[in-house]
Amino acid sequence: MTDEEFGILYEKHLAGTCTPEEKRRFDAYLAAQAVPPELLWDEASMGVQEEVGQQVFAQLSGRVRKQKARSNWIVNRKGWVMAASVLLLLTVGLYQWRAQPEQPVAVEVPTLKSQPADFKPGGNKALLTLADGTIINLDDAQNGLLAQQGASAVRKDQAGQLVYTPGAGKTEASAAAMNTVATPRGGQYQLELPDGSKVWLNAASSLRFPTVFTGRERRVELTGEAYFEVAKNKQMPFKVSVGATEVAVLGTHFNVMAYADEPSLTTTLLEGAVQVSSGMHHALLRPGQQARRQVGGTIAVADVDPQNAVAWKNGQFIFNDESIESIMRQISRWYDVEVEFQGAMAGKEFNGAVSRFDNASQVLHMLELTGAIHFKTQGHRIIVQP
Repeated sequence: MTDEEFGILYEKHLAGTCTPEEKRRFDAYLAAQAVPPELLWDEASMGVQEEVGQQVFAQLSGRVRKQKARSNWIVNRKGWVMAASVLLLLTVGLYQWRAQPEQPVAVEVPTLKSQPADFKPGGNKALLTLADGTIINLDDAQNGLLAQQGASAVRKDQAGQLVYTPGAGKTEASAAAMNTVATPRGGQYQLELPDGSKVWLNAASSLRFPTVFTGRERRVELTGEAYFEVAKNKQMPFKVSVGATEVAVLGTHFNVMAYADEPSLTTTLLEGAVQVSSGMHHALLRPGQQARRQVGGTIAVADVDPQNAVAWKNGQFIFNDESIESIMRQISRWYDVEVEFQGAMAGKEFNGAVSRFDNASQVLHMLELTGAIHFKTQGHRIIVQP
């Protein structure tokens, strides 16, 4: 008897609509499993069979419906087959255990393949630190005016981003006031600086900037990763300081990735022109190029697809010949999980794309489909195995 046939008979058995011939086939199938029909179910200790069956089916079919919503899979009577199969396995295990109470035996019951624990994706989370040390939790703050910093009003707009609006009477004192926006692991945030430049901060990143830009340049300090759309101002170049590295622009779109746990600092240009400097080393980028600071401060320039560098800002993971170590660092920061490697990982590179707003299990499942890598979880830790 196939699983499909058993599922149909099981439905009829529960509904009490089996024909005599179907009842004979159903009982024969159970007898072949060494389960006496009269001992199949003990309502006193196991509950009403139909109710338990419905609970199991509800849970399993719920999973199938979620899969269907994501992948347009067809849902058919196999939902009942799965429920019936699980009930049969539970029944076999319980019967064997109850039949020999004096000498309990370990019964290995087949289960559905386990999936990694579902870690939720990150979201818009950040802390704003004002010049006087006051800290504002931006994800909890109401829209509207948050603070007055020198000549600038600090607001959270209807879209949830932070906006600095400079007023009249800019002074040196107000120019000296510095604010910092920092995202946690599992967070991201967007802000508009006093000059109108827009910044997207990735997870575990921070940007320190003046509340009003004065003098001959607009300088900000970055840790982590950010995407910039800089407002044009030929009289005041925009400069991003990342430790000993500086990125200077007049008005352009670019991404800077400078996490401490990454092997190199990268600057990727989408529009305009930037100059990357590190000590005595300099590189001028054109759109579609990426500068990578090497050990010793040297700068290597390569042509790249810039959309890969800003995929995070557009809500995606895009892997292009990416090592598993690099991929797991991104996953660790975005899902705020720890990662442990077990076994050799050298030479394992992956290609693919998946939404950053899927749960972690979806990203891990995509990687496991290659057959080159496997995952398991322990608490808040993802274990990576070949």
